[in-house]
Amino acid sequence: MPAQEAAGRARMIQAAETLLRESGLSGAGIKQLVARSGVPVGSVYHFFPGGKTQIVAETLRLHSAKVVKLFARAFGDAAVPLPTRLRDLFHMAAKGFEAAGADKSCAVAGVTLDLRTSDDALRELCDASFRQWVDEIAAHLPWPDVGTRRSFATMVVLSLEGAFILARAEKTGDAFTTAGDWLARLAQSTLPPSPGESHAPPLAARPRPARHRPRGRRSSPAGARAKER
Repeated sequence: MPAQEAAGRARMIQAAETLLRESGLSGAGIKQLVARSGVPVGSVYHFFPGGKTQIVAETLRLHSAKVVKLFARAFGDAAVPLPTRLRDLFHMAAKGFEAAGADKSCAVAGVTLDLRTSDDALRELCDASFRQWVDEIAAHLPWPDVGTRRSFATMVVLSLEGAFILARAEKTGDAFTTAGDWLARLAQSTLPPSPGESHAPPLAARPRPARHRPRGRRSSPAGARAKER
């Protein structure tokens, strides 16, 4: 593909990603795409014979791949404590949300919320994206069993997507920092012990046995009277 055509196609993908993040599937029509990208309308079906569905599908694949790389960077350094990695990820999301105008969500979530029952291909693509994100996060978590790792990774994705909703309503990234701080606390309280380390609480100090004074012999009334004499 000539460089000029490749650049035009890339602009359309970039424009589609922005539209999906701002307005979901319903706001990413061909007219909006042409207006945002500056590419002639005739080029749309030249680059994407499948029309809007093809554009959205390719955009979601690229968007999802970027998110996977983000999670790989955020969780990949096992030398950094997991609570710190969680806080850093969500604080970074808060800053990114505000820097982008505080008006953009996740493209995959935006499309998912707009899906109709007949949009099977896009639904499967969104489902595969979420699963891929969970898999990537779970691969870097310290719990020994797969179920716990995937469950916590799902919680991370849920928290990020939910934070987008509150953040857009509030026009601030505070929801991300709140979610990240609580996830960090949850992780800290449930982390498996490191080798040679026990998370069991220390045994309470044994109470000292009570010291009993030896009982003296009770003086008989007669003996007491004898002492008084």
